[in-house]
Amino acid sequence: MKKQIRIILFILLMPVFALGQNPLRTDGTAFTVPVKVLELSLFRPAKYGLTKKDQLSIHPVGTFILPHIFYKRKWVKFELFRQKFIFSSRHGIYYPKPALKINQNLPFDEWKFYPEDADVPSVLALQSEVLLSHYLQEPDHCSAGDYLITARLGFKYGLNFSDFEQPLIYKPVLYRETEVLLPGFVWYAGVQLNGHINFTYNYFADLDYYSYGFTEDWSLEGKIAVSGYSGKHFSGFAGLKFAYSVMPDKNRFALLPVAGISYFIDFRKRRKSGTDLFGRKKPFKHDNSLDRDDKYYEDLEKRENLKDSVN
Repeated sequence: MKKQIRIILFILLMPVFALGQNPLRTDGTAFTVPVKVLELSLFRPAKYGLTKKDQLSIHPVGTFILPHIFYKRKWVKFELFRQKFIFSSRHGIYYPKPALKINQNLPFDEWKFYPEDADVPSVLALQSEVLLSHYLQEPDHCSAGDYLITARLGFKYGLNFSDFEQPLIYKPVLYRETEVLLPGFVWYAGVQLNGHINFTYNYFADLDYYSYGFTEDWSLEGKIAVSGYSGKHFSGFAGLKFAYSVMPDKNRFALLPVAGISYFIDFRKRRKSGTDLFGRKKPFKHDNSLDRDDKYYEDLEKRENLKDSVN
């Protein structure tokens, strides 16, 4: 009898547990944000799901300081040794000259990373990477999936339109970013783990190896952080980042805090529920057109998303 009661309680509570799990972050993984969902962030580029497989990233304010744009494509899902994988690629361009010029003119010397008397080069930086993600605990009808492992491999290359022989930024985190200003390319490889702590909080940890050339100058960077959601629109994370860089003058190590906050806008739900950007109800407007069955399409969409995550 006790065994039957436990089974009944487990069946009744399964949907609660499944719905309670917050989705894992898509940053650094082969996954993209859902279609017609906009994720706005303070310090990171905003992400928008163009389709179920395509994602566009750009910071609406930061692009005026550091012009950039990135595109991510989820190419294929495949099965290998009875394990499911997702393969994606991410490509982008950015132009660092305006940001370096602004840094040179800052009033406080301790905030200046770039030498004031150095010429700022005109370089268009290209970046491409491939990503492969795999759930150690696959999503199913009772779980959102856990222990998402991602491997990535990529490179950065700078198209230099000026002669550049100035010293680089000798900071552990920024040094490898300015190496792309020199002839040659920066390549990197990394691994990332995302998972659930409980039904409210998630975690992620990553480790990346960067190198100019192949083994000449290199950097090792990683971070570990805890993330969580507040309602349906807000999410945030906080953690620590470390960087160890082998530089021409000496090796350097840095440890610093990292944090971020994001706001999500689902344009599909806004259209169905008639809400504004902040989730508030819009004034009622009479419409003589035929209304579709929103409940039916919402249920259909949930089934498609679940089927897409399982497959």
